[in-house]
Amino acid sequence: MSVINKKPPNTQSGFATVLVVLLVGLAVAASALGTAYYINTSQRTLVSSHALTNAQSGAWSGVEIFRKYLLSREETDLTKLNGQNLVLNVQGGKELKINNITSTQTSTAPNIYRVTAKVQNISDNSAASSTIQVVYEISFTNDNPNNNGNSGNVTTFPSAMNFYGDLDANGGITISNAGDRAVVNVAGSFSTGSGLTGIKELKVMGDVNISGGGITGLENIYSNGNVTLDASGSVNLVSAKGTVTTTGGVQATTIYADGDVIYDSSGNSNSIDSKGSITVSRNATVNQATAGVNILLSNGTINNLLANANIINETEKKVLSAKSGGTFTCAKTNWSDFTSIAAVKFENCPTNTKMTTLAAGTQVAFPTGALATVSMTQKPLINALSYESQANYVFSVNAQNQIMVYVRSVNGVTEGSYHLAKKKIDSNQAWGYLCKTVDSNNFCTSDVVANFGSQKTYVNEIITYSNGIWTLNDNQQNMNSLAGGILFFKGSVNLSQGKYVNTFISTGNIAYGESITLTAPNFTDASQTCGSTYYPMPTNLCSSTTALSYASLGNTALLAGSCTDSSTSDTCSSTYVGGDISFGGGATVYGNIIAGNKITTSGSTNIKGSMLAAALGQNSGSTFGGGTTIDMNGLGEDKTTITVPSNEEDDNQSESTTERVKIKWAKYI
Repeated sequence: MSVINKKPPNTQSGFATVLVVLLVGLAVAASALGTAYYINTSQRTLVSSHALTNAQSGAWSGVEIFRKYLLSREETDLTKLNGQNLVLNVQGGKELKINNITSTQTSTAPNIYRVTAKVQNISDNSAASSTIQVVYEISFTNDNPNNNGNSGNVTTFPSAMNFYGDLDANGGITISNAGDRAVVNVAGSFSTGSGLTGIKELKVMGDVNISGGGITGLENIYSNGNVTLDASGSVNLVSAKGTVTTTGGVQATTIYADGDVIYDSSGNSNSIDSKGSITVSRNATVNQATAGVNILLSNGTINNLLANANIINETEKKVLSAKSGGTFTCAKTNWSDFTSIAAVKFENCPTNTKMTTLAAGTQVAFPTGALATVSMTQKPLINALSYESQANYVFSVNAQNQIMVYVRSVNGVTEGSYHLAKKKIDSNQAWGYLCKTVDSNNFCTSDVVANFGSQKTYVNEIITYSNGIWTLNDNQQNMNSLAGGILFFKGSVNLSQGKYVNTFISTGNIAYGESITLTAPNFTDASQTCGSTYYPMPTNLCSSTTALSYASLGNTALLAGSCTDSSTSDTCSSTYVGGDISFGGGATVYGNIIAGNKITTSGSTNIKGSMLAAALGQNSGSTFGGGTTIDMNGLGEDKTTITVPSNEEDDNQSESTTERVKIKWAKYI
């Protein structure tokens, strides 16, 4: 019988195991709690970050909303904002709070204001907020739409000449001292027989026909139609959606066309690119010719030829390289003055190792064609009636055929209607006074409120009216014939003689004579417009007797044409009256010309400013019968950029309008 010895269990070892398990469990629990805390903290941080981002985004949206609010304000509104707090209703039924607004005027010529405000966005859902202090600068200059007789969008024309109908410049055009503004825009067709000087770019939606005189300084021609150059001189670039034809001695350095190109001039060309065919038929040298169809070289030299169809070389001039997707025809079978020729077929050519046969259907040319499509904005609505409220003097006749003048914004004169009348001075009659009542002979029977005409004694009036036409005739040039300011005439105007510092606005046509000097109010010094010792000051054009305020309309010398329904360009055209501005020989004008329909010149015409013809009436083609010169010497773009009301309903403001209200700086607070 065996005996088995048994030891008691090791209790210490069991306790250690339990302790280890407990410690591991605590570690796992601590790790889990730490991870949960980290995740919770990260979530809170992320939520906070998102909340702050949303709050900041909303605040910046408020900055832009308030900028647009300022953009819509009149100048007189800005001073009323000082010390105010605003609540603006925005999309979605939300309210935007603008606090601590301060508004100060920092400049008077032009009128510039500085507005400071705190824009705060509070997000109740995310319990976050963001506040931005922002400073805006608002400029009321010539690009302010509220200074142009409308509260909507505006269209600006920085180019020297803008025509919405045809332009027949048979007398020639010269543009000087205009820099990048030396551009002629034509929505119709353009032609001239007397040459062009100083034009940087000619942009025409129709055909271009330049013949006769020379071309000097013309860099680029862009046309949606055909371009014909039969002149001397040179042009750097021609781009046409149609054909291009050159004759005479003209040199076109680079040509791009969708149609055929016939280069029949003696001037050399660097490159001709056409989606059609190319013909070189004069003794000129063309470095590169690329044709979508055929190339015909009947005279002259083409160094490098690419044509997807046939190439016919009727000369024995040297060819550096040629590739034809069709047949290459040589002038003679023994001609060998070339470096390399490749074609699908060869005709009348020698057998030469420098000739390579291509597979049928090989495309060798990839012409670009016309570089651009010319476009212009919709026809601007040139409606004189839109400017009546800005005129200092509005002329009409009453039932007794007496001249009445409605006066506004004239220093010392209460706004209202007055007679343009006479009074006795030393038993002589003097004309040109404003008074409330007159006798049957048009002499004042009440106090004179202002002098509108000259201080000299006249038997005949400077301004007369007959059958819808106002005639201005002053045979002296020693002093200004009339008070400075904006003159508005209900009817057509015949400017015969005199010296004027005015803006003339006519609901009909304007005829400008030879013996006359006209300067727009902003185109002279303040002493002429604002500081006259004879005439009262126009307060809408002058900030003082020594300072112009440079209101936009003061840049205009002549504006003609009106319509009774200006809701669209079509409705305006259907009821359009006048809009023609014509110039006699030797005419000189300092200021911009705005014709609702067309501009006509005869003899030499010198304009110190820009031109716009909107072609809203009938027979809308403009004609330059004599040489017309645009001279912008000493005139800044702010004066020569024409700004008119736009008929385009667009939520996006033009760049010039948007720039009127700028954010100078902003910071979080």
